[in-house]
Amino acid sequence: MEDAKRQLLSIKKISTYLVHTLVPAWHFTERQAALLKKLLPKAEVRICGSAEEFAGSLHDTDAVLTWTFQQEWFAGANRLKILSTPAAGKDYFTVVPPSGLWMMNGQFHGEIIAESVVGMLLGMERGILPAMTEYASLPWPRRELAPRMRVLRGSTAMILGFGHIGRWIGKMLKPFGMRILGVSRHRDAERPNWFRKGDLCLDAEQMDAYLPETDHLILALPGTTGTTNMVNARRLALLKAGATVTNIGRGNAIEAAALTAALENGHLAGAFLDVFPEEPLPETSPLMHVRNLWRLPHACAIADNYLDLYVADFVRQLKAAFSGHAGA
Repeated sequence: MEDAKRQLLSIKKISTYLVHTLVPAWHFTERQAALLKKLLPKAEVRICGSAEEFAGSLHDTDAVLTWTFQQEWFAGANRLKILSTPAAGKDYFTVVPPSGLWMMNGQFHGEIIAESVVGMLLGMERGILPAMTEYASLPWPRRELAPRMRVLRGSTAMILGFGHIGRWIGKMLKPFGMRILGVSRHRDAERPNWFRKGDLCLDAEQMDAYLPETDHLILALPGTTGTTNMVNARRLALLKAGATVTNIGRGNAIEAAALTAALENGHLAGAFLDVFPEEPLPETSPLMHVRNLWRLPHACAIADNYLDLYVADFVRQLKAAFSGHAGA
């Protein structure tokens, strides 16, 4: 990796293939190219609009920014040092890179996703979502909404996956006066400087003891080995009665049947999912019709400045590598 870091200084040509027909915010434009050129003035930035154009540019390209990459393209990319994608998940690419190539993922999503999580929790707790869905046909549903309207202040949020995204979520929830329990793989994880008395860093072995104190369980887990059905029927039953569940990580982390049962029997007050075991979510999925379950179509990171943040993050990670702290 040290050799690769030294080679980063020789980046002269960058090819981008970030085309998205459904979400304009995920489509790379001349605006982002100009920003990248401003931040890396010695680099030539090429925008590719098709897979054929992109593959044809790889013979003299040092770094690529892309949503997709095919294994066979490596054969014609002898100068390639960096394969970067805006996606946060380490499981996004399924290719096997040649030795010395840096596979770079985006680390900028937290500030966008955290706003989505705040909106999800406020929508559930302040009665906004039930008013717009379950009670939308009632002219004056004050009686129905009143028992469901609670405040975030003084409640406890457990965040499973206390990495880049999870810490942003906690930081944005903290001004609401919430207690934060951050769960990660490392028992000795560093406490954020915004933690206050009562906030805790936990590991997975400790989380069960704190689930009965948890009002809001928030999942920001990767789709890696060990996270599948991490939130199962047993753990949902441990949650405080009337808790909510929010998932913005990967859809494999929650046992869907158990979540459905906990919502149907009233143990959970609500759930908000941005990710699902199968995507797009099939119309026949039971998750389409569960009471007090609200959904986004894997969209909680969409924002008009998405690719601007990505470009800035890409350059930040490069500079961190120059100083010997890649991924910092």
